[in-house]
Amino acid sequence: MVGALDGVTIVELGHWVAVPSACAMLSDWGAKVIKIEHPGVGDSLRGMKSIEGVRLSNHIMPVFEVLNRGKQGIAIDLGLQEGREIVYRLVKQCDVFASNFQPRVLDKLGMDYETLSQLNSKLVYAALTGYGEKGADKEKPGYDYAAFWARGGLMSKLCAPDGSPPSHRPGIGDNITSMCITSGILAALWAREKSGKGQKVTFSLYQTAVWVMNQDIQVALTKGREIPNIERRRAKNPLWNSYRTRDERWIQLAMMQSERFWPDFCAAIERPELQNDSRFDSDGKREKNNELLVSIIGEVFASKTLSEWMEILDGHGLVNSMAQTVTEITEDPQAIQNHFFDKLDHPNAGEIRLVASPVKFSQAGAAAKGPAPQVGQHTEEILLETGYTWEDITRLKDAGAII
Repeated sequence: MVGALDGVTIVELGHWVAVPSACAMLSDWGAKVIKIEHPGVGDSLRGMKSIEGVRLSNHIMPVFEVLNRGKQGIAIDLGLQEGREIVYRLVKQCDVFASNFQPRVLDKLGMDYETLSQLNSKLVYAALTGYGEKGADKEKPGYDYAAFWARGGLMSKLCAPDGSPPSHRPGIGDNITSMCITSGILAALWAREKSGKGQKVTFSLYQTAVWVMNQDIQVALTKGREIPNIERRRAKNPLWNSYRTRDERWIQLAMMQSERFWPDFCAAIERPELQNDSRFDSDGKREKNNELLVSIIGEVFASKTLSEWMEILDGHGLVNSMAQTVTEITEDPQAIQNHFFDKLDHPNAGEIRLVASPVKFSQAGAAAKGPAPQVGQHTEEILLETGYTWEDITRLKDAGAII
């Protein structure tokens, strides 16, 4: 099945996570993505040996694989003029140039918007920074742990009052930002369809975090105060809270409209006397006596297993979910039946499963086209398609511009 973006060519000068993640999705949706790497080590992510003590296989680097599947790899030394000229020729023929290198690096390499847009007036130039293109921190390195998680406010809000802030999972901020990058690129391509002109589209990890935190931040902008951090045992709405079950699992209740769900909830937990209890018979009273009610509900949930409670709550139409482990997700029938994972043959690891891009099309294909490339795997193929001859390729190799 032809992909929705069939015919679109993207040149990616990306490393680590955010831009490669965006381009992986666009590749799944049919775009041809040409990934530029240095002839030496390539993308810095290739050098990651472990994550929090989990050693990564020498046969396949899982994180690099999921972020770079289906791309064509070309190895170019952009420090040489001959190398830059290759990119210039690619840019003349492509639709999108995407990068998350720092602005000063792109300027030094001659990969800035002003230079590339002169070569192709229809070019969509997508640029990601850590903190934005202006201000004192415009050149500050912006890994998502720093620019998204810490600077963007999430770190301060996901902890108990006076508690130490938690660390977050690898790539969360980068992968959320990648969705903004894909949507921005697609909007610019649509605008080009109407105007015939390309443009620069910019993103930052920091501003993405501000958008993700918009409810907290908008309250601060409007009311001049923060929504407080709340401990689980002091949840203002006990029906919007998590509880431990008899088998030491956790279940999340998500009933924001507690008035609506309160009668059925009391019936479901077989505590009908709570419905009209003068301490709990309104939203306001449940909030006022929240610690007591959380304690009562906690004791009730400790009496049955997770699966028993899910069956009971689902039977009463009450919003809930198990707190799954990552390993459970990989075998979850709901995830499998909805094609959350792609399968493909890997030259070093045989058949592997990859996390699929989170968009499905009824009339277009959306799947990983193949494994991630080796450094420079498609260099000769790409150059020949771009108009270089074998004599040109030999000359560029002799000059050290390619491998």
